[in-house]
Amino acid sequence: MANLKAQTTFRRIDDKRVTSYHLGADVIALILCHIIFLGKYRLPYAAIFSPFLPVQLQSFSVVIAISTVIVIWIFAFYLSGHYTNPARKSGLQIIGPTLATSFVMSILLFIILDSYSPITLQINSLQLSLRYLFVVFTLTFIFRMMIIARLNHLTISGKYGYKKVLVGNNDQALKILQNHRKKPDINQEYVGYLEDDDTAGHDMSPFLPRLGSLAQIEALISKANVDEAIVCLNPLNQKAINKVINHLRQNEILIRLSTDINTIIEGTVKTQSLESLPFITISTYKLPAWQRLFKRTFDLTAAWAGLILSAPICIALAIGVKASSEGPIFYKQKRIGRHRRPFRMYKFRSMYMDAEKNGPELSSTNDPRITPLGRFMRKWRLDELPQFVNIILGDMSFVGPRPERKYFIDKILPLAPHYAHLFTVRPGITSWGMVKYGYAENIEQMIERLQYDILYLENRTLVVDFKILLFTIKTLFKGEGK
Repeated sequence: MANLKAQTTFRRIDDKRVTSYHLGADVIALILCHIIFLGKYRLPYAAIFSPFLPVQLQSFSVVIAISTVIVIWIFAFYLSGHYTNPARKSGLQIIGPTLATSFVMSILLFIILDSYSPITLQINSLQLSLRYLFVVFTLTFIFRMMIIARLNHLTISGKYGYKKVLVGNNDQALKILQNHRKKPDINQEYVGYLEDDDTAGHDMSPFLPRLGSLAQIEALISKANVDEAIVCLNPLNQKAINKVINHLRQNEILIRLSTDINTIIEGTVKTQSLESLPFITISTYKLPAWQRLFKRTFDLTAAWAGLILSAPICIALAIGVKASSEGPIFYKQKRIGRHRRPFRMYKFRSMYMDAEKNGPELSSTNDPRITPLGRFMRKWRLDELPQFVNIILGDMSFVGPRPERKYFIDKILPLAPHYAHLFTVRPGITSWGMVKYGYAENIEQMIERLQYDILYLENRTLVVDFKILLFTIKTLFKGEGK
């Protein structure tokens, strides 16, 4: 196969720029909508907003009113998840959230107009709201589709796309190169390929740079600035596939995993999109925007409330820790958090000084290093109270996998590479692993507990978080900590 010459200059899709285009299109659509309704139905913007404005600004009440409404609309679209990776969405994927958001906002308009309108409208509130729904949805959807259609055209023509890395050099990887005959120089779209160590494959260096082998994937992926990975490995080599997926997911890289066409025919897996070759798309799942916002708001509110309400207990514990044994009141320990960022986790000191003079060591049920007061605090998990500060600082959440020290992480990863998935979320004060398994006393138990944390990551929702919190409260009341 001859190396292909670029007919056009390939440009990488800038997700932030595409998001800004969608944001701008929504603003224009909403402005047009409100100009139409202001002119046709004489909506009482001025009458409603003027009483809330200073005298100097009342002459601008209509502009301020429309601007405020548009800001509320944009926030509603954000909560619906429209501005999360819009470049990867099709018209079918945006029609539902757009219609749902428009419907909810139109219902709010109906409630406001029906309960409070200083002037008599030319049309009843319900009819006005339904027309408002139709116009807003139509304008925003058309403007969004214009952007999607334009981006789709540029992508198909080979002018724009995502930077990719090809993982593997088997027959299927070679077919991918052959399928790029109608696209620009493949070197512009692909940064290179990773060679499979265990399988004899093709030398594809005449077409793509050889970045290295699968054994080097962690260093190579972190160095290469890519958006997608096309994984073409032997389906029987599950160990290699799992290793690759683990490293790609923690770097939030979209994975397109090649699969056997017979598997799809048998119905054991489903593809998310139709390709020239069969692929399974594995995205880095995130909570919807409104759930992330609610979770963080809940964390901050509950953490501040917890600090204030527990202040008398914290003062008593601080005095007790200082009086019962030598050493500082608080114990600060470096843990590894989201995206592998280290942070200082705070606890009330529950062990004697120099408890780890022989090196890092996990605590056990009858650990002699724990002070009598420390044993009481651990039983009721009172030593964790200072971690409200970690939540406020953004290092932790109430619910999430427990953070560990680098020393233990380095021991776990070679035995359980999927532990790396935990770095994609904020660690928590409590977790599904803590609820179902409890504290671990050695590496083997930490790996056993890991299965519950992975299960949480794959199924996390606000409902699951509150379920974990309820189980944790039950554990606290029973005094089952250690």
